[in-house]
Amino acid sequence: MTRIGTSAPQTLTRSLLLLERIIDDDRGLSLSVLAGELGISSSSAHRLAVGFEKSGFLLRVGRGHYVAGPVLLRLAGAGRDWGSFAARVSRPILGRLSRQTGKTVHLGVFEENMVTYLLKIGDRKGETISRQGMQLEAYCSGIGKVLLSHLPAGERDAYLATGPFVGLTPTTITSAAALRTELDAVRGQGYAIDNEEMVPGLICIAAPIARAGDVVAAVSMVVSHDGPPCAPADLLPPLRRAIAEIEARLFPYTDEGVSAG
Repeated sequence: MTRIGTSAPQTLTRSLLLLERIIDDDRGLSLSVLAGELGISSSSAHRLAVGFEKSGFLLRVGRGHYVAGPVLLRLAGAGRDWGSFAARVSRPILGRLSRQTGKTVHLGVFEENMVTYLLKIGDRKGETISRQGMQLEAYCSGIGKVLLSHLPAGERDAYLATGPFVGLTPTTITSAAALRTELDAVRGQGYAIDNEEMVPGLICIAAPIARAGDVVAAVSMVVSHDGPPCAPADLLPPLRRAIAEIEARLFPYTDEGVSAG
């Protein structure tokens, strides 16, 4: 066990050692366990962690569990790890959303003209084709349409130029012109519907995760599986509440200071 020496400024030493141990932890250990390994009392560790959380250097993702926060990630230039960070932050929130609604929930980002699924929660019967870590086409999914609709104009035009698109079901939008119209509508209304466009019988609703107006990811809910049937719009309020909570956790600080969340 590493013990804190008495010659160095102890508060600073404890703080930096604890911060390092939390960031390096890949075992999912609690704050109290990590503190014990350093010879720090649980009360002191909690006080230090709260200070780091308030400054954006740490982010609490569960009771007694912390990960590197948005300020630290930005300073470290760790944008390439943003997806795993977002998934870890979003998992408990989307897990609760899935339990409350009885629906399968996805978190996805746009990569290489495809949707990468960072999380999939709640599909107990394996009724959907998606898997965590899988990439699927963007034009025929709710998450994909949300993300495509918020691409910069040049990037969206380049994507549409790859059409016409493969019709996976009778309702798949295959025309580039029709997809452009659909994306304009999605951007305007703030959500997208996958109306059995990827899989027959599978209907999804999706909405964006944004930072200061820039869409960085999207969350979808499967309407037609797991739970009582309902209209897609019925799921929009709980979906948006969960997204607002995720945004507040992912982006507690903006360039101007503390975010409204």
